[in-house]
Amino acid sequence: MDLVGLAGLIVGLIALFVAIYGIRDVREQIKFLVTLERNRLFSNVIHTQALRLVKLDSDAERFQSNEMHGLSMLARAVDPKQTLDSVQEFTNNESLTLAQEMVNRGLGKWRDDIDENNVSEVLREWRNDKNAARLRKIFGESRLTEPSKDLMS
Repeated sequence: MDLVGLAGLIVGLIALFVAIYGIRDVREQIKFLVTLERNRLFSNVIHTQALRLVKLDSDAERFQSNEMHGLSMLARAVDPKQTLDSVQEFTNNESLTLAQEMVNRGLGKWRDDIDENNVSEVLREWRNDKNAARLRKIFGESRLTEPSKDLMS
């Protein structure tokens, strides 16, 4: 066996190991996606079954979504720190933003039971929090603070 044959054998074995690793990785990802989809479908079934047992009042019915649990599962797959509450808060704020844009463009009117000023205040606070989080992501976790009064004396 000459040097070229030995090099070819080594390259072939390395390629084989890379292929086996790639196949294992893809199989794990497919298993994860199938499990995630099963859990999402299961949450929809549970939600439907629960609604057969419970009669919601009009306010709860308007804000109830059977897709919220599935959305939170997908969000947790992307970012494990997410919770059902954080996903629901984000979704509600994005819904308010879209609704406000629709009203501002004249495509609709606010319902009678919704206070436009309250919506504007909630969205303003949410945008401020979102912008502060973006700035922390850009500049790091250290916040700029005023000089200590001890240093100024």
